[in-house]
This record gives sequence, C-alpha cells and structure tokens, in this order.
Amino acid sequence: MILQISLDGNDIKLTLKDGRKIVDELSWNDEYTLSEKLLPNIDELLRKNKISKSKIEKVTTKISKTSGVTSARIVRTIAAAWNLGN
Repeated sequence: MILQISLDGNDIKLTLKDGRKIVDELSWNDEYTLSEKLLPNIDELLRKNKISKSKIEKVTTKISKTSGVTSARIVRTIAAAWNLGN
C-alpha cells in the first residue's frame, strides 16, 4: 500500500493506493493547522479502511507550486520520517 499526501495551496488530500487502485481518499482545506491535523487524519483514514500502519510501504508527496513553504516542509518531513521508519 502507498499513501500519497497531496498539497495544493491550502487543499490537502490523502490518497490510499493499492498498486494503481485508489482504495480511499480524505481531503480538507486548511491554512494554519496542518501540523496539528495531518497525522490524526492519516490515522483516521487508515482506521476507516482497517489498515495497520505497518501495511503502508511508502509515503509519497505531491506538492504544487502554490503551496506555502512551511506546509510543504511539514508534508515532506512526515513522508521522510515515515519512509525512514520502514
């Protein structure tokens, strides 16, 4: 399974993929609380689909040029830490 974190300006989307098949998505609009909501929303998406964290082989990012620098750093850091843990 792959978890993709997409950031487009203030729009955040989590996509859970099994190969090329999209299993589920969760999206929200957020400007100031990304660091507080990102991990809980990842947990919610995994729990909703009854997938353990160990089943996520890789976390990828997709960041648009209109995204803020701090938000982009938060997303990249979460992905890098998750991938390093595996």
